[in-house]
Amino acid sequence: MSGWNMASKGSPGASARTIGIQDRLRAWGQQHQLVAVETLMRLLSRPFGSIMTWLVIAIALTLPGAMWMTLDNLAQLSSRFQASGSISVYLKRATADRAGQALSERIKGFDHVAGVIYISADQALKEFRAGSGLGDALDLLPENPLPGVIVVEPSLTAGRDDVLALGARLEKESLVDLVDLDTAWLDRLHALLALSERIIWVLGSLLALAIVLVVGNTIRLSIANRVDEIRVTKLVGGTNAWVRRPFLYMGLWFGMVGGLMSWILLVIGWLLVSGPVEQLAQLYGSEYELQPLSAGAALVLLGGAMLLGWVGAWWSVFRHLHQIEP
Repeated sequence: MSGWNMASKGSPGASARTIGIQDRLRAWGQQHQLVAVETLMRLLSRPFGSIMTWLVIAIALTLPGAMWMTLDNLAQLSSRFQASGSISVYLKRATADRAGQALSERIKGFDHVAGVIYISADQALKEFRAGSGLGDALDLLPENPLPGVIVVEPSLTAGRDDVLALGARLEKESLVDLVDLDTAWLDRLHALLALSERIIWVLGSLLALAIVLVVGNTIRLSIANRVDEIRVTKLVGGTNAWVRRPFLYMGLWFGMVGGLMSWILLVIGWLLVSGPVEQLAQLYGSEYELQPLSAGAALVLLGGAMLLGWVGAWWSVFRHLHQIEP
């Protein structure tokens, strides 16, 4: 008791220090940093097994990633061509050329209109005669059966609803007999994109489960190889959280490196395919370029891979660690 009193009075043989929250946080961060580096070094010390696990994770992530990138490009392509289908406005048979030209000039001022081309009835008959090869039969007709046509090109920034509203406005014109607006192909494209998105989610979920199982099995083998070390650690007072920590970091490393390798594979695939796609687009008179996986999508891919690796490690540790007691 007297010794305690001497220490409390400032004896030179003893000193007391209060550990603050900042010191605790610094020690906690240094400890986690040490465990993370040590775990990575342990993985690199067994390169063959680690690389095989990383490749399995990368391939499992690359398939849905490639489908995601393809779907994203198709969605961008559909938005560019959403309004590219021209609207054919057929005028009434009795409409004079001057009235048709005046209507076409007025349509140019409508919203979401990029261009207007007026085709007179005589010009339409001339083009039909040249393209159909029925010139002799057309000469037998008492009058021109074809009406004047106004071809309206919607702007590329217009959405589907804007194009439909434009078609409804054109139908209300007194000189218009019929408006031909074909959006069925666009509806089919959107339905196909929705189906593809659902397939990607299903396939991605199955491959995510496969990644969790692969990482969990790898962590299980690592736990089995370190049973004696775990028992000694628990014997000297190590908690389950202390023992669990390196295995969780191992799962994070598996996910992170596997995600980076998957992103590299996606970039390589994009470089191999972008050239032929650009050449094909040029043959069709388009300047479309295949876009790589966006930065946001790449971060989601990397974060998802790390989360899956952590979940697989936690699942394996939760199942097997409590069974090992000194």
